[in-house]
Amino acid sequence: MRISRTAILFLALFSSPVSLAQTQDFTFNGWAWSNIIPSVAQTDILGSHLRQLRQEDEARAAASGRAAGTQAAPADAVRLRYVPSKARRDANIASFVAKTRASDPAGARGLEELVAKDDIIARISPLISPYGLRIDDVADAYALWWVSAWEATHGRDDTFDKTTYQAVRAQAARALSSTPEMAAADDRAKQQLAEALLIQSVLLDAMMEQTKADPAKRALVAKAAAKGGRGMGLNLTAMTLTPTGFTAAAH
Repeated sequence: MRISRTAILFLALFSSPVSLAQTQDFTFNGWAWSNIIPSVAQTDILGSHLRQLRQEDEARAAASGRAAGTQAAPADAVRLRYVPSKARRDANIASFVAKTRASDPAGARGLEELVAKDDIIARISPLISPYGLRIDDVADAYALWWVSAWEATHGRDDTFDKTTYQAVRAQAARALSSTPEMAAADDRAKQQLAEALLIQSVLLDAMMEQTKADPAKRALVAKAAAKGGRGMGLNLTAMTLTPTGFTAAAH
């Protein structure tokens, strides 16, 4: 995430007594990815749209001489913002924990303790708002996760500006808006997806910081992040992040 490392890590690690070992269990033991990310994101539909849109952007850029990735979401895009509900949020967290517990009891305990004391999702809001991102917008949450997962996959510790996050957000919004599942999603489904992505972003950032002095464990985080990306239909290893968004990596 790298938006405010100190603040995010305080949020992730000290708002509740979750230990390093528990966070590692949650991250490494099966990654818990397929357990908490809703099914709308567990297919290649979204990834296919993203790849197609990137290719179209790059083709237009080559023809016009402009940089790729700067096209905003269409005016008639599916509404990606939703009205959040604290009751739904509590139910989402309980569901995330229950699904994780079935395959990763230690990881479930870590997740449960992470969110036990206060509203972790609400506390993310002021940390991402300077970058034009909101917790009640699926594209914003997706952009935050996408950048965090890409950094983890590549073992990077970069800090990106608002322009970069907004470019990625525009890419995510265009792809999400053209996904039939998202077109049919209600506020409940949108909130479930957004909050799963936000939690994954926090966990990724925490693990990147905790393993910065341990290359072997960092490699495990990178492997897990790449696997999570594949679960979303994204080959994060083949992408480069630029101020105008994600592009295909040069070979």
